[in-house]
Amino acid sequence: MPGRDLLNRTVHKERTIVHWLSFDEPQSRLKKALKRTSFFQDLLHSNDQAPLSAGQKAIRLSALAFVIADISRFKSLSFASVAATLGSIKQHPQSFYTNFLDRIHPQMSEFLSKEYKWTAEETIWAALSCEYVAAAITATQDCHDCKAESDPSAFLSLVNEKILPIISSYHATECSALLRAVLSAFDHCYQNAKHYLEPDFLPQKLLLVEGQTEAILLPLFAEVFEFDFLNNRVLMISGGGANQVAKRFLSYRQTTRLPIACLLDGDAQSQYDVIQQHLDNSDLLFSLAAGEFEDTFELSVFVRLLNHYLQSMTGVNAPSLIEYQPLTEDQFEQGVKRTQILNKIWRGKSLGNFDKVEFAAFVFKNIEKGEDIPEDFKLLIRQLKDRWGS
Repeated sequence: MPGRDLLNRTVHKERTIVHWLSFDEPQSRLKKALKRTSFFQDLLHSNDQAPLSAGQKAIRLSALAFVIADISRFKSLSFASVAATLGSIKQHPQSFYTNFLDRIHPQMSEFLSKEYKWTAEETIWAALSCEYVAAAITATQDCHDCKAESDPSAFLSLVNEKILPIISSYHATECSALLRAVLSAFDHCYQNAKHYLEPDFLPQKLLLVEGQTEAILLPLFAEVFEFDFLNNRVLMISGGGANQVAKRFLSYRQTTRLPIACLLDGDAQSQYDVIQQHLDNSDLLFSLAAGEFEDTFELSVFVRLLNHYLQSMTGVNAPSLIEYQPLTEDQFEQGVKRTQILNKIWRGKSLGNFDKVEFAAFVFKNIEKGEDIPEDFKLLIRQLKDRWGS
């Protein structure tokens, strides 16, 4: 069905654009883009040398402002693998890529290399990113549906509106002054918008956690103690277990310049030791002394929340369809993981296994006061606030 094919292409394009503007290692972004769209293949085979209009230059300058900020978050090593991947598609001299930048301004690629001390690989990445992000901005402008203000491509479209009027103020020899004006406009827009742009758009810090329970509750706990993840541009990444947290940390430590914090359960000692050996001065490693997330709550608070959770359940698992009996503190034996106890209780009520993520979502909506937040998490947030607070 042609209509369905068009829809699929549009969805894939949107996903790719969002992924490209979201934080990830450059090599990962490139590989996903190459799989989902023919944009780069078309670009690599393009011989378009036509001069850019003022509007086209403004769009690319808006994209370039993002690209400069994005590149600053990564180490030079990140871009060597990008160049190797591009070389495997079709070999081109460096001038082929830098021409994309020099179409914006004749001295642009040379100026950027000197100003930011970019390697050849970084310059290639900047040129490709600039063209790709420019396409995203153009697609946003051409779209008749209103984009959410938190959409990064819509934000860049707004930046473009601010940049377009300043293009004519600079002559062909004023590359430095032009770029300063563009970056100033971008920064002004960014400072006004960062309270609603998601942290994966140009984050300043990374927080790696094991699972979805921490990912759900940590932003709330932090906000209670006046450390807002959004305003402080903290991107939280759920690794899917301690091993994945360690792998992600080692990968990011090699490729990104951003400070990284890792949160592990108390039983992840081997992963803790591996991460500890590779910490930078700006990094932070924290282990939950009590064990898992559920073990960190003061017992009376935990039982109260569990009973409210049981009472709130609806549908086929509603307590009204079983004999509802409140849980008590003496059901939780010291030294035994609470999730093990809860799995046994839940199965005894024909509720299956205890759903950690669903319970975390309930706690997010129903936690009553800061005093209910576990001490382990209070300590973590104080450390994050001391180390990363603006």
